[in-house]
Amino acid sequence: MIKKLLLVFAVFFILGVSALVYLAVPYVATPKFIVKNESSTPVKITAHWRKNTKDLGEILSGSVIEFEVNDEAAMEFKVTFPNGLVASSSPPIYFTSGTVTNAVVTESSIEVNTQL
Repeated sequence: MIKKLLLVFAVFFILGVSALVYLAVPYVATPKFIVKNESSTPVKITAHWRKNTKDLGEILSGSVIEFEVNDEAAMEFKVTFPNGLVASSSPPIYFTSGTVTNAVVTESSIEVNTQL
């Protein structure tokens, strides 16, 4: 009887710890950024946060780029279209541990949102 009770306790303990880890991981994960070009032309994109800049290079139409930044700040994306138009995702969007930020380039702008 005691062995069964200890076994049940061990199983519940392991399940409880596993659930806690599962729930905590998103809050300590490195922020992730997903940039998708839904315009009909290739575009050049840069990401700006604090005093840092990350050049994402030229992204072809329909392409997706993912990157991570181990920081907590506000990020702004700047897009340069082939016709010289420059669009910005101003105001900068805040990111922190566990967030996923999606940036979608359209024909003349960039739309950004963040989710946890």
